[in-house]
Amino acid sequence: MKIVYCLPQLYKPGGIERIVSIKANYFVERYGYEVYIITACQKGQVPFYHLSDKIKMIDLNIDYDSTLTLPIWKRICKKINYTHQHKKELSSLLKKIKPDITISTFTHEASFLPEIKDESKKVLEFHFCKGHKRKMAKAFHFSFMTKLAYYIRCWQEENIIIPKYDQFVVLTEEDKEQWITKNPNTICIPNILSFETVHQANLASKSAIAVGRLDAQKGFDTLIKMWANIVKQCRDWKLNIYGQGADESSLRNLINELNLNNSVFIHKPEQDIQKQYLESSIFLMTSNFEGWGLVLTEAMQCGLPAVAFACKCGPRDIITNGEDGFCIPYKDENTFIDCTIKLIQNKELRSIMGNQARKNIQRYSADNVMPQWQNLFNQIIK
Repeated sequence: MKIVYCLPQLYKPGGIERIVSIKANYFVERYGYEVYIITACQKGQVPFYHLSDKIKMIDLNIDYDSTLTLPIWKRICKKINYTHQHKKELSSLLKKIKPDITISTFTHEASFLPEIKDESKKVLEFHFCKGHKRKMAKAFHFSFMTKLAYYIRCWQEENIIIPKYDQFVVLTEEDKEQWITKNPNTICIPNILSFETVHQANLASKSAIAVGRLDAQKGFDTLIKMWANIVKQCRDWKLNIYGQGADESSLRNLINELNLNNSVFIHKPEQDIQKQYLESSIFLMTSNFEGWGLVLTEAMQCGLPAVAFACKCGPRDIITNGEDGFCIPYKDENTFIDCTIKLIQNKELRSIMGNQARKNIQRYSADNVMPQWQNLFNQIIK
């Protein structure tokens, strides 16, 4: 079977990049599929995550990111030109490759991919939650015109783009229920675990960990403010945040304002993040919205109990509340603080929940999830 993935790039760290890399590797190594990854603009850089030598990479050198600093109307015009170029070049490539399946990760090519008549089945792989652009517009405090553009785009995705695909794949049952009435081509296939490990955190270190982009989506400002209350009762504990992003400077300023310089530390992203999980004792997640929560499953695989806001979507599917972690009502900061302190002060509870987290999360192993993709491909080809 011949598979094509379409992505913006693979040189940056991120959940989509990590998961697509792992799945592509699995397809070529375990199933013997022929896999192509077509990027819009790789900028001559190597992939951030490991890719099998059997995977063929093709870059179109269409730099959508160059439009981000332009005024809104110039940005729209430039993007229209890039989209036309993208469609033309991708169409030519697909007709040469002749794939059985072409997969969009719901990025630049999503709007026009079904219009390319290359005889491949078109699959839309969604790594967000329904209405995520509306949530972004609110969380990131965009200008009125940018918000309007995001709201229009969200309507287009839900009503025009998704129905054109042979299959629309979301990550959680929670999200599937939001889509399926209007889009019966919706199915749920969860993300796979991003690594395998025989190691497990001993949960003895006085250290909590949080991982993700430093931007408004992840809610690290809320986490730091809550930590200021937590550390009053747990003075010898530390919070390590791993990530990079637009809010790094403001978050560092917040740490200074709250006199948390000896308690909260921001680190650059780590390729071997597993090591940092194993040296921690609790995982904390304060996202305003998610598509899944890859870092949550990673931490639980390493045996960390988690405390997470029940944002849309991901934590409700992943955490069994009170058994392998705490899934806190969204924005209930007092309960989040109380449950974190409860885990900090009770090593036995951390151990019980951590062991259960490691056990429960195996339902997302590659050997459990990847056959669902194989079955889907076989089914839609037939």
